[in-house]
Amino acid sequence: MAAIAPLQAIRYPQQNQTSVVSPPYDVLSGEEKSKMLAKDGHNIVAVDLPHIPPKEAGPDAAYEAAAHTMRMWLEAGILKQDEKPAIYAYQQTYTYAGNTYKRRGFFCRVRLEDFGETSTIHPHEQTFSGPKEDRLKLMRATQANLSPVFGLYDDPKNDVTDLLFEAISSGGLQKPLASAELPSQDHKSVVLSELWAVTDTAVIKDVQLLMADKHLYIADGHHRYTTSLNYRKEVSAAKGTPLEHNDPANFALFVCIAMQDAGLIILPTHRVLPAAALQDFYLEKFCEVAETYCEVIETKFRGDSLGALEQELSNGSYGEHAMGVYDPVEDAAVVIRPKVADPLGAFKDDPAMKGKSDAWRQLDVAILQHLVFDRLIVPHFVGKGAGGGKVSYAFPHEAHEVAALCRAGGGTQYRVGFLLQPTPLESVRDLCNANELMPQKSTFFYPKLATGMVINSLT
Repeated sequence: MAAIAPLQAIRYPQQNQTSVVSPPYDVLSGEEKSKMLAKDGHNIVAVDLPHIPPKEAGPDAAYEAAAHTMRMWLEAGILKQDEKPAIYAYQQTYTYAGNTYKRRGFFCRVRLEDFGETSTIHPHEQTFSGPKEDRLKLMRATQANLSPVFGLYDDPKNDVTDLLFEAISSGGLQKPLASAELPSQDHKSVVLSELWAVTDTAVIKDVQLLMADKHLYIADGHHRYTTSLNYRKEVSAAKGTPLEHNDPANFALFVCIAMQDAGLIILPTHRVLPAAALQDFYLEKFCEVAETYCEVIETKFRGDSLGALEQELSNGSYGEHAMGVYDPVEDAAVVIRPKVADPLGAFKDDPAMKGKSDAWRQLDVAILQHLVFDRLIVPHFVGKGAGGGKVSYAFPHEAHEVAALCRAGGGTQYRVGFLLQPTPLESVRDLCNANELMPQKSTFFYPKLATGMVINSLT
């Protein structure tokens, strides 16, 4: 089952780490990297993001330079390795939709397992070659996990995090070892990350025992985890023998968070269609076409109030599988809702849905793709010259981003936006347990984890 272990983390020694840690590499642009390094040349992006764009492999020299920088920082004391193995309690405080949340978890090492029916570590998204090649070249050069995989586990009573945070309180460790404030997704607030080192061997052993019967579900960091699997194979092949049980290459850095944690929320990932892919799209015409499979509900929401529509969709006001449709030209939004409980059940023979489970067909992202896009948008509004009938789209996370993209150029860049409900956590777990991958961009676990607070050495 899930085997976790403490680590002697490589860390920045200062308590206030706002200027040196960063969001994950894959959400950053070159401009954002430059701004962070302009504020502090020792920001972790100098190592973790050696090449732009971040999801493509760069030249070997870029990764060698990143590794050189990390070695120099270790020699100069800019980074230091902790003397004692620890499990690092981690808390993020943030606001969303006017509410304040505290999400608790912990950094640890997790023993690697190949994915499969007998594995207790489960992916929920597919991976792509570019990001894996980039991360593998960086891992080879630095011999470290620079940023964690985000793992979820079932713990209805929150026994594990309660144990860790009680140990912090009873041990007089209320003041965090490190803290950092990073911008929120919309840059209107900050996310506070706080870190504590739990070195008590008895507490660590209790945490290991509590986690021993649990499965881990990868929420974010699929490419990082798969890269660790590939790195382990390389190290084993280079040695010519199977790795020893406790070889560092057998482990990956994780932040583990209980699915039942009060601060854990999952947000939707919306879709916005480019105007260039569509022909003669009008909201009234779309509504007429949509009535083939869906109820159409008129609303009073406009671009400036899409956030309220997003909230009503999320709290279930319109029922299961309801989604918003925003037209920037009309500056109007409607809600569409499938007429039947299993909207994709009639299309089981479609090759794109062959072998998909009942649970998979209930995913709103699957319904959007295979009912709305494939059967309403493409046949009626996509020209033959527009990518051979295929539609690509942008993936904004929040309603205000949908409105901004759609309104850019008066609807000449992006013509229509679709607002979705969040994917339930139970769906993520159930599909993972069935070894079934979800469609692209099905989930958004908010906020992102901080990179640079804990680094795991692989030597």
